[in-house]
Amino acid sequence: MKLKSLSIKKKFIVIMLVFMLLPTFVVSFWMYHKISNSWIQKEYSIQANEIGNILSTTEKWLDEYKDIMYSVYMIPELMEILEKPANEWSSGSYLKLTDILNNILSKDTYVKGAYLFLDNGKVVFREVQLQGQYETLYRQNSQWADAIKKRDGKITWIPTHKIQKTYNTYYNFSCGILMKNLYDIKKSYGTLVLNIDIRLFDDLFALLGQVDDNTTYLLTDEEGNIIWSNKMEAADKLDQEFFRAVCTQEYSCDVQKYEGIEYVTTSFHSGYNGWNYISMKSKAEVMKSRRWVLTAIIIQIFLILVLAVAGAGILEHYIIRPIRKMVVVMSRPEKELQGMRMQIDQEDEIGRLYQSFNEMRERIEEYIQLNEETNKREREYQIQALNAQINPHFMYNTLDTLHWMAMEIPEPKMCQLITSFSDILRYSISKKSTFVTLEEELKCIQNYIMIYEERYEKKFGHFEIDERIYPYRTSKMLLQPIVENSIVHGFSNNLENAVLEVIGEIQGEEAVIRIRDNGCGISQERVLYLLSRDSNRIGLSNIHQRLKLLYGEEYGLVILSEKSRGTEVILRFPKESFEK
Repeated sequence: MKLKSLSIKKKFIVIMLVFMLLPTFVVSFWMYHKISNSWIQKEYSIQANEIGNILSTTEKWLDEYKDIMYSVYMIPELMEILEKPANEWSSGSYLKLTDILNNILSKDTYVKGAYLFLDNGKVVFREVQLQGQYETLYRQNSQWADAIKKRDGKITWIPTHKIQKTYNTYYNFSCGILMKNLYDIKKSYGTLVLNIDIRLFDDLFALLGQVDDNTTYLLTDEEGNIIWSNKMEAADKLDQEFFRAVCTQEYSCDVQKYEGIEYVTTSFHSGYNGWNYISMKSKAEVMKSRRWVLTAIIIQIFLILVLAVAGAGILEHYIIRPIRKMVVVMSRPEKELQGMRMQIDQEDEIGRLYQSFNEMRERIEEYIQLNEETNKREREYQIQALNAQINPHFMYNTLDTLHWMAMEIPEPKMCQLITSFSDILRYSISKKSTFVTLEEELKCIQNYIMIYEERYEKKFGHFEIDERIYPYRTSKMLLQPIVENSIVHGFSNNLENAVLEVIGEIQGEEAVIRIRDNGCGISQERVLYLLSRDSNRIGLSNIHQRLKLLYGEEYGLVILSEKSRGTEVILRFPKESFEK
C-alpha cells in the first residue's frame, strides 16, 4: 500500500514509527551493546591489573623461600656433615642436621616441614603437622624428585598436594633443590625440600584485598594442576580443554566457556616458576553492573512511548480530528451545507483553514444568490421582451401594410421609419440564439436612434465603429437600454443641442464600445445606485450583472458622468467572446 493512499492518521502513525520510535529503539540497543562491550573491556582491565599485581607480589613472597633454601650453603656445619660418608656419621651428626632443619622451620610460619632426602637413601626431616606422611607422599610421586634433579641445583616448585588426617585435611605445596658439592658440581649430596602451607596464598590475597571478590583466582602449574584457588578445591587438575583455551587465547583477556557458563578470563604466565595466574568471572556477574543502564534505557523508551502517545493524542485532537471533521462536512450534500459554518477554537493553520472554508462557503452562497438574482432579472427581462411579442404576426402584417400604404402616398420617411421599427421588433423577438455579434447589436441601436431622430426631427446620433469589433459576440438587446437612457433621461430637458456618440474600437485584444451623450448627467451616488442590485432600474443593473456573469467580475458597465456635462457608458468584451 502506497503512503499517499493512507489516511492522515495512518500516515502519522507510520511516520512516527519509522522516524521516531524505530530510531529510538535502534540507538538504545546500540548504546546498550556498546556499554556492554565497554563493561567487559573495563573488567578485562581490572582483572589484568589485579592478576599483574598478584603475580608480582607472589613472586616477591616466593623469593623468600628461595633465599631460605640457598642459605643452607652458608651453614658450614651442614656442608661439613654432608661431605662425610654416611657410615661416618655419628648420632651427633643427625642431631645437628635436625637442629638446622628446625632453624629453617623457625624462619617462616608457613613452612610446615623441611626434608633432606640424601643420596644414600636416608631421610632427615622436621615437620609441624604431618608426622612423616609427606615422606611417603614424596616417594610415591617420583616425578617430583625427577623434576628437582632435572633442574640441577635450581629451585623447583612442586604442585599442591593434599594429605588427609583423621579429622583434618592439609593442603601444602613444596619447593626443592638439589644439594650440590660446591667444589665438584657434578657431585650432589641429596635433595632439600620445604613443605609450605597453602594458606600462604589465602593471606596473600587477603592482603591484596581479593578475598570477597566474585572473581575466581587460580594458580596452576604448566600441566594445569591447581596450586591454589580462592573458589575451587586445590590439588585438583583444571579441565584441560578450558586450561588450554585460557593459556592460548589471543589476548591475555577473553571470554571462555567453562562447564557451560561463559567467563571473562585473564591469564598471565610466570617465567619465574612456570606457573599460570588465571582469573575468571562469570560474564553474567560482569553484566550485573550494567543493569542500571538497561533500566535507564527501558525507562527512556517507556518515557518516549508515553510522550509519543501523548503527542499523538494532541495531534489527533488539534490536527487530525479537525481535518477529518472538515472532510466529513465537505462530503455532505450541497443542500445540507447551505448556511453551515464550521467553528474551531484554534488560531493556527487549521483555524485559518476553517476560516477559509467558511469564507469560501460564504462566497459560493453569494455567487449562488447572485446567479439566482441574475437569472431572475434575466427572466424578468425576457418576460418584458416576450410581452412585446403579443401576436407578432399581426404586428408584422400591420407594419407591412403601413409600409405599402406609405409607399403609395408616397411617403419615403415614413417607409424608412416603419422599416427600422420592423427590424428592431424582429431582432428583439427572434427565437434564434440569445448571443449575437456586435455588428447585429450595433445595427439594432442604429435603427433605434433613427426612429427617435425622425420623431424629434433632429439628427443627433453619430457612429464611429472599428469594423474589427463586429465578430465579437454578446447577449442580445444589451446596448438598447443604454441608448434609451441617454435619449429619454439624458436629453429630457435639452434636445436642441443633443449629441449621442457610439464609438467602437479595439484595445489590446478586447472590443470596447463607448456610448457618450452631452445630456444632463447624473451624480456618482446615482451611478452606484443604478449599478447595484437594489436598483429599480432593471435595465442598467441587469446589463451590469449580465456582463459580470458572462465574462467575469472584472467586466461590467463603467459609467462616467458629471452633472450638466453628460454621461459616458463603457462596455468591454474579451477576446473569448468570439467563442460564445
